[in-house]
Amino acid sequence: MSAGPKTRLREAIKSLIFTGVFVWLFTSHVAQATEVPTESMKPTILAGDHFFIDKVGFPANYPQAIQQYLPGRQIQRGDILAFWSPEKQSMRLVKRVIGLPGETVEIRNRQVFINDSPLNEPYKIHVDRQTYRVRDNFGPVTVPRGQYFMLGDNRDNSNDSRFWGFARREAFIGKPLFVYWSYDIDPYNPDDWSLAEWAYHFASVGQNFFSKTRWFRTGSAIR
Repeated sequence: MSAGPKTRLREAIKSLIFTGVFVWLFTSHVAQATEVPTESMKPTILAGDHFFIDKVGFPANYPQAIQQYLPGRQIQRGDILAFWSPEKQSMRLVKRVIGLPGETVEIRNRQVFINDSPLNEPYKIHVDRQTYRVRDNFGPVTVPRGQYFMLGDNRDNSNDSRFWGFARREAFIGKPLFVYWSYDIDPYNPDDWSLAEWAYHFASVGQNFFSKTRWFRTGSAIR
């Protein structure tokens, strides 16, 4: 005997609710799709790279009341992490961990020193020949407990710890995993776009999806 319309409707609603709860739990606490619209992490992450971030064990994804009871996620130098900006709490940033709590960080002529020892950084680039005091010569500063000194890989075009200080552990959201889609687009600031500009952007992506997708970056691990 086949199920009646009411039974089928009930099952469809239950399935929809289950799917919605699963998606919410997955994107809130396990993994989330995100994008970097700037060149601050170039060449590791390009403007237009879309990737998943591992959110498990990072405090900013959970209510403050239970954060102290969560198992600590080990954070190491060289990790690339997403976190809430100290300047604008609604803005997500993606940078690399350079200085750990208790360490002294100094930049001399673009060379980073940790506790007075030079740091080997094969991932970083410089695109500007000119040298500036804060950007290319900084510190020394000691990283406070529970905080981290973060830098972009594109050292000449990154708003990072040289300008706004340290990132708190409690602000970390997750760790980028891999690129699932990369679209060739000029760097942009989403906060500056109007509704019309967003509409134009989506129309352009639809029109140029195949020709401007960086297919070779699909599945690339971020490290």
